Amino acid sequence: MQEKRRFSGWMVAVLLTAVALRLFAITRIPPGLTHDEADHGITALSILEGTRAIYFTIGHGREPLYDYVTALLMAGIGPTFLAGRLTAVFASLLTIAAMAAWVRRAFDWQTAVFTAAGLAVSFWPLMAARQSLRSITLPLFFVLAVFFFWRGLGSVKCQVSSVRWPKPDHASRITHHAPPPTAHRSLLTAYRSPFTAYALAALFLGLTFYTYIPARLLWLVFPLTLVYVALAARPYFSRMWRGVLLMLALAGLLALPLFLYLAANPEAEIRIRELRGPLTAVTQGNLSPLWQNAREGAGILFWRGDDFWRYNIPGRPLLGPVWALLTGGGLLLAGWWALRPLIKRQTDDDNLRGTAVFLALCWLLLGLAPVLVTGASLSTTQAMGMQPVLYLFPALAIREAARKWDADFRGFSRINQKKSAFIRVHLRSISNLLIALLFLGTAVITTRDYFVTWANAPEVRVQYEAAMTAVMHYLNEQEVTDVAISTITPGQYHTPALAQMTLTNDQVRPRWFDGRTGLLIPHAPTALVIVSGFAPLPPALQGYLDTAVPLITLPQPATDLDRPLTIYQVDLADWQMVHQPAMPLSQPVSFGEAVELVGYDVADTAVAPGETLQLITWWRLQNPVAGIRLFTHLAGADGVPVAQADLLAAPGESWIPGDLLLQLHEIAIPSDLPPGQYALTVGWYTCLDAACQQTKRLLTPTAQDHFTLQEITITP
Repeated sequence: MQEKRRFSGWMVAVLLTAVALRLFAITRIPPGLTHDEADHGITALSILEGTRAIYFTIGHGREPLYDYVTALLMAGIGPTFLAGRLTAVFASLLTIAAMAAWVRRAFDWQTAVFTAAGLAVSFWPLMAARQSLRSITLPLFFVLAVFFFWRGLGSVKCQVSSVRWPKPDHASRITHHAPPPTAHRSLLTAYRSPFTAYALAALFLGLTFYTYIPARLLWLVFPLTLVYVALAARPYFSRMWRGVLLMLALAGLLALPLFLYLAANPEAEIRIRELRGPLTAVTQGNLSPLWQNAREGAGILFWRGDDFWRYNIPGRPLLGPVWALLTGGGLLLAGWWALRPLIKRQTDDDNLRGTAVFLALCWLLLGLAPVLVTGASLSTTQAMGMQPVLYLFPALAIREAARKWDADFRGFSRINQKKSAFIRVHLRSISNLLIALLFLGTAVITTRDYFVTWANAPEVRVQYEAAMTAVMHYLNEQEVTDVAISTITPGQYHTPALAQMTLTNDQVRPRWFDGRTGLLIPHAPTALVIVSGFAPLPPALQGYLDTAVPLITLPQPATDLDRPLTIYQVDLADWQMVHQPAMPLSQPVSFGEAVELVGYDVADTAVAPGETLQLITWWRLQNPVAGIRLFTHLAGADGVPVAQADLLAAPGESWIPGDLLLQLHEIAIPSDLPPGQYALTVGWYTCLDAACQQTKRLLTPTAQDHFTLQEITITP
């Protein structure tokens, strides 16, 4: 009972620390949303609106469990990005608690507390817990599968040997904590029955396949552990193998619908094809890419980690120097404990401890395996499967060092009876102080590295679209309806997705365009045009905002890269009085029901080979069309293009009817193009497949699939 109170007390302290680190400034840090986080948000929102899918193809394909959980939170707190971050926080906290529960059963309560504390205060778990990414759900469900698998193994222990409840002073060396003999009989009966435990393990293992790709490797932990038990503890194997195989079969049945879908829709899983490159090279006899990635991947633990600011301080390994040293000691210790039952007969408790560390070693290796294939880049997410177990190994080293310290003192105290009480108190105090300083120091370093160094890094603010987040906050406070926003990522699943999660002003109707190649003027009496530092208007387009009133330049940190953020107010009537196409069409030319050409500007009708032809086309948007594309060709007499510039600044899915798009085309003239007359043509097409290998052109009222603007002279 005293042990339980100590464990509960320390775990409350650990979890409160974890809560404080994970919830502090959660709406402001990270400083915005990545497109992956925003996409999770809009997927969860679509689930609330009735979408049901077993696999989402958005973002190169992803498993659905995280999005369904986020949708549940959105149903309670509203359609905000906070729901996604809270999903990650809750998953992280539950992972810490579940991991502590398993480690307590498999080892002892002190090791469980140390493991939980490492997960609570270390940089990598904190980073993962504050990001709205599906990878955070994999550790939780896998830890729960391990916990109930171990419960099943514990039930087998009760059947194999007579129940001998551990003495209090030996509790720390027992790998399985059973209830005292006075426990209620129904509890003891449930404890001895493995069926429920294996069924729950199957449930959580099956759910892991719906969390993140590495789950497709992690399940091998259980059959490998079964093989180990067959070699090291045969009495256990004979009673547990049926239950474990049943667990794996049930988990496979639960995962089967997902794999049937993927088999029927292989094009949905783009990410797998991207990650398969090094393995494909091996089949072709080239080991170099895999070897290079394996060397880099192995280094993320101790010497060089992920280079992407999005998920890490570039190059920062997962473990600092002290933690790396402790982890190395824990790995050596675990290896020896796993080996001992294989080379000589051990007690039941030693066999179970060997099984526990073997399971942990397999878990670590299989969790690291994806990184060994793909390399260190983005490894902090790809290695998520091993995150909980990584912090077990330093905990084992700390616990064993403390136990040895205490054992050495006991031997000393038998020789020095008079000094033993005084020395014992002080030596234990020193030991506890060193352990406390380790975790406290780690918490302080993590706080500095995450909340100060990482959160304020200019590249992090770029990755998390801090500038666009600032725009959304500004619009939330304004009485405005029509807004056109220039961004380098105007596509549906990038900045517009961020806006869906952060723009709470329902009156605002945002349009999106890339100001580097186009300008969008809303069809409204008064509108705002917002231009970011990353997507500024080139000189050819900047002149079209000369009559607009620059309302404000949003304040940003001096170190931000996406500066300035300039907001213009455009009065449409005044703007149209000043700005008209140099070559207006007497009658606009429609392309299907999507868009119509109203005019164009050509900088020069005669250009020399090697020069650039500059063209601005004026388009009146009629209806949104997802995936629509614009082409501009310079064609010879035979109609074959000799130069082209296929470009569209405003993605078709976000069009609002009536808006005006000024599209800049810069056509590079080949240096070997013969002099002569060439037709300058424009047209539109849509893609019929994901790779856009098959297309369909939109037709004009005269059934033409293009429109000729004029002839261009190529001079000698």
